Amino acid sequence: MNTLLHDLRHALHSLRAQPGLCLTAVLTLMLGIGALTAIFTVYDAVLLKPLPFAQVDRIVRITRVQPPVSGPISPAALREWRERSGSAFDAFGAFVEQTATLTGTGGAERVVGYRVTPGFWDVFSQPIALGRGISAEDEGRGERVVVLSDGLWRNHFGADPNVIGHDIVINGESWRVIGVAAPAFRYPANAGVWLPTLLAADSEDRGNNSLAVVARLAPAVTLAQAREVMRGITDWQAATFPEQHAKLSARIERLGTWLSSNLRGTLSMLLGAGLLVLLIACANLASLMLTRSQTRSQELAVRSALGAGRAQLIRTVLAEALLLAIAGAVAAVVFARVLLAGLLRLAPELLPPWHVPALDFRALLAMLAVAMSTLLLFGLLPAWWASRTDPALALRGGARGQTQTRGQTRARRVLVMVEIALAVCLLSGAGQLIDTLRQLNQVDNGLRDPEHVLSARFDVALPAMMPGMDDEVWTRRVNAVLAPQIDELLARLATLPGVESAAISDVLPASGEGGWNGGLQIEGHPLADDALVDFHFVSPDYFRTFGIALKAGRMLDANDGKGTLVPGVGVVNQAFVDRYLGGGDALGAQVHAYDDSAKTIVGVVGNVRQLGPDEPERPEIYFPIRNAPIGNLALAIRSDGDVSALQPALRRLMRESFPDIPLYAIAPMDEVTGTPVQMRRVSMSLNSAFATTALILASIGLYGIIAWMAAQRRREIGIRQSFGATRAHIHRLMLRSGLGMILPGVTAGLLGALALSRLLVSHAGALDAPGPRVLLLVAFGFGAIALAACLVPTARALRVSPSEALRDD
Repeated sequence: MNTLLHDLRHALHSLRAQPGLCLTAVLTLMLGIGALTAIFTVYDAVLLKPLPFAQVDRIVRITRVQPPVSGPISPAALREWRERSGSAFDAFGAFVEQTATLTGTGGAERVVGYRVTPGFWDVFSQPIALGRGISAEDEGRGERVVVLSDGLWRNHFGADPNVIGHDIVINGESWRVIGVAAPAFRYPANAGVWLPTLLAADSEDRGNNSLAVVARLAPAVTLAQAREVMRGITDWQAATFPEQHAKLSARIERLGTWLSSNLRGTLSMLLGAGLLVLLIACANLASLMLTRSQTRSQELAVRSALGAGRAQLIRTVLAEALLLAIAGAVAAVVFARVLLAGLLRLAPELLPPWHVPALDFRALLAMLAVAMSTLLLFGLLPAWWASRTDPALALRGGARGQTQTRGQTRARRVLVMVEIALAVCLLSGAGQLIDTLRQLNQVDNGLRDPEHVLSARFDVALPAMMPGMDDEVWTRRVNAVLAPQIDELLARLATLPGVESAAISDVLPASGEGGWNGGLQIEGHPLADDALVDFHFVSPDYFRTFGIALKAGRMLDANDGKGTLVPGVGVVNQAFVDRYLGGGDALGAQVHAYDDSAKTIVGVVGNVRQLGPDEPERPEIYFPIRNAPIGNLALAIRSDGDVSALQPALRRLMRESFPDIPLYAIAPMDEVTGTPVQMRRVSMSLNSAFATTALILASIGLYGIIAWMAAQRRREIGIRQSFGATRAHIHRLMLRSGLGMILPGVTAGLLGALALSRLLVSHAGALDAPGPRVLLLVAFGFGAIALAACLVPTARALRVSPSEALRDD
């Protein structure tokens, strides 16, 4: 113990003699380890940790694939999947999102609700903490029963176990609480209540593809075998029901894989960027330790000559590496915590509902081990060399030491070139993503002045569809509830001060939501069987509010949709006219979309990029909002002033006039239209942060070696100045040495950037490879910073007079 304490004290004293080098080493460890640990923590939570469900490896997500669309399945098709799958699956379950407004608990509040089939609970092995799940008997009898999430139970009902059996009010109707889900069960994400689907067991509905499907594989069944079983079922359905199930197939994925598919590419690229930063940090550490080894080689050789053994010399280096590693680890922990918090604030969509990312000390220890190995590898070399040096040569500073110096110099130059290449590669990748966002921001999404439009979402409580209820009966009940509330809401919105127009729609335009789509027929214009059209439900002032231009005919008016259950008229966009009518006259055309009835086209409007600026315009048809059989709606108000000033008035209007309708997601439309590119923006921001870190580390490395070379050549510089060399000549001499590292490093980095660009296009949302402008900007930008890193230490060396330089040596 005394020996260890002595070694640590000696190491601390030795390190204090070179504070600049120690600070640089600690900062390098902090940046390299902290950055990678933060991103790995998120990567681990989202992609590596298993979902907290029983035997989760057997739970799969099954998606209907029917080109050109894919998604949920119809009730009749689901029943056949379940009945014809034999013993391949232990359970089938399905769910569909349900608008849910909870009242009677201190005001109206929106909760995320889902309607689920009884088999849903069997798929997840009955994750019920209190009471029971929804049963087939509940479904068959049309019971209004509900299962609460653990969070809702605790926050709204005080974790009262006596809530079981009591009624709560959802969407204006009473539902009996029969169970509370287990605390860890959160599927679908953020669900607050689960209600029965209330589907008839013998439903023959094949047109309503609304049910998302999950299933549990039987114990001995592999994913490949399950896919083969489903292929047989869907082939039979396509042959038996060609009108509804033509080209039908099913895609089966493990649930964890399906849930993380949208983030896998982005997080993998960010993890790769973090690894590159760690490599640069390790190269920087290696360079720093080689510098230190050069300054200490004489000291260690002298200590060896005075009797210090190899073990003693190695213990000294180990103690120094340990102190640097501890200081770097502490700094890395602090930096990783700050970076992780900022990352989750910047991109809350990266936060999984099952595992909250917390600092992963396993990753921290692994990264620290890598850095410690670098410290030891390049720190032990001088101790080893010193222990093998002839004491006489050591005391005279013999030629052997000069040979080692040349070898170490070459090693440092190579390490700096590696740092430069990796930094340029990361900078080019960040530049590629920034250029992608620049291009997307220049795309016209079809809306005029979205910053002058305030949007919000609200839910209108609709009556439940009961087993055996005719679609027409339910639609009449929906219209009786929905139409008067929409009329009154629009009238009140128009009274707000500063409001030019107001609109209500099923989705917000250019927000990435897309809406519904379905088959299309046009009388007198034969179309392919797979012709599709997106349809939206909007109020008369929708186009005026969002600034969507009228191309021909008229817009919808207040009389459209009155007294009818289904739309009688519609307005189409220009993409519809171009694709299905050959660019001809659309006015008066009779189309069949959404249902079998004919609708008359009364107007043509401009295109809107509903799914984002990188997606093409799609054929669309707009129907009157009165005919919308949905309760999840959006409102928008256009003002000539600051729309944020309208928020308090809008909230007050809704609270006073519609106390049972909660308002949420209030935001200016320019923020909403940025949603489709949000993940690109996050990827760009984080890659830029990693690239900046790499630039700093590479600049430090380059500065360090030029400063060391200038110090080693002080005598030479003094002699050259004595013989008349100018300051410009000395600068050129040192710049030549710097350019010998900068040019190869930048060239290698640009070549690496071209290879990296393919990954960015396929995994991180880049539109195309970086153009010459981006590469030149990166090359010249980095080159300027690198040259500055060369000039600063040279200028410092030139401040010393020739006589002083010669005298010091």
